[in-house]
Amino acid sequence: MLRRVLRDRRPLLVVPVLLLVSAAIASGIVRSDEKAGADRVHAAAAVSPSTDPTVPSTAPVETTTSQSSPPATGPAPAPAPAEPAPAAPPADPARTEAAAPKPAPAPVPAPPPPPASPRIPVGKGMWLYQLSMANGGNAQSVVNKAKAIGLTHLYLRLGSSKGGFYDQAELDKLLPPAHAAGLKVIGWDFVYLNDPAADAARAKQEIDYTTPDGHRIDGFSADIETSSEGVNLTAAGAEAYGAQLRALVGPNYPLVATVPRPSPKRPFPFAEATKYFDAIAPMVYWLNRDPANDVAQALADLAPLGKPILPIGQAYDGGPEGGPKGPPPKEALVRFMNTALDKGALGVSFWVWNQATPEHWAAIDEAHAWELPTGDPSSPAAVRYLQRVISTFGRPVAQDGVLGAQTRSALAAVQQSLGLPGTGKLDRPTISSLVGPR
Repeated sequence: MLRRVLRDRRPLLVVPVLLLVSAAIASGIVRSDEKAGADRVHAAAAVSPSTDPTVPSTAPVETTTSQSSPPATGPAPAPAPAEPAPAAPPADPARTEAAAPKPAPAPVPAPPPPPASPRIPVGKGMWLYQLSMANGGNAQSVVNKAKAIGLTHLYLRLGSSKGGFYDQAELDKLLPPAHAAGLKVIGWDFVYLNDPAADAARAKQEIDYTTPDGHRIDGFSADIETSSEGVNLTAAGAEAYGAQLRALVGPNYPLVATVPRPSPKRPFPFAEATKYFDAIAPMVYWLNRDPANDVAQALADLAPLGKPILPIGQAYDGGPEGGPKGPPPKEALVRFMNTALDKGALGVSFWVWNQATPEHWAAIDEAHAWELPTGDPSSPAAVRYLQRVISTFGRPVAQDGVLGAQTRSALAAVQQSLGLPGTGKLDRPTISSLVGPR
């Protein structure tokens, strides 16, 4: 048709007509290319969902099926026609590079905050079977003595699988003065593991118990012993108990697993029993053996589990259990504590308050290396202990005994996480926050 029209026209009109036709064809090609480009952009948007999981998708996303995923039961809806984007004026190739804005540098992401760390007990502690058996049941007297010898925490038995949760009245007496004095109280419970779910539920009741004036325990310890004590001990049952307890209390509540001293003569499922706990407290009652060797071996055996270790020493007469008649001498407690500190323990405690002798109390009182001093620590051993404590708050530092910039920076970060000025120096408020109640 075009050729016929051109033959009917005079030669002078041929050139303008050809020019008009060529322009029209070129315009169509440009619009076609623009539409194709727009279609590609819209198609890419349709099949590339946001990678940010916090942003919900506002349109269905087509996915490609494979042999490993079954096809959809119905046909996919036809995609809506893409609307072409408006044409942009042609760019000047000579000026494009100079005119194009340079991409802004990506912002440097802030370092992630340290993970929340359970406030496990550190320093020196003592176990109470019952408050009524300590200092005549006078809670204030117990607290005063604990503070006088540098204790940071007390363990109080709250119940058992057979007796239930029974010690609410003693919690009402002990918690207020203990907290007023800056002492932690860790509740403990003897589990028989015949019903791990019931044992975990009882522990949750003990953890949730609140005194009339609003106090709660600062952590929980499960006393997990062997079949010799009548416990239905299996790896599966111990692990199930820990898993259910952790699920009930959440990830940041401090849980301590109290377990026997590792011994090749007495198998125990340490990995399973301690899996969901934040720290391990082995009962290192040396009886007729050397306390230093026993605690060193216990720390070495449990170290592969990767948790802070809080060994429990012997402050009672071990004669009925096969040890020498009478309570251990003062020197035995000193060797136990010094070796535990040297081998990396985070805290020590002793069983039991009502059998401890004046010699035992003197040994604990004089063990100042377990106490955080106000001001700069005066010895490499004291610095190493400070570094060990700092590390439990999500700021691990080398335990090299050097109070350098790295240690001060880590301490400052811990102070800020506790709501204190980040001075990098030990002061009384910092020590109270590091070792005191929750």
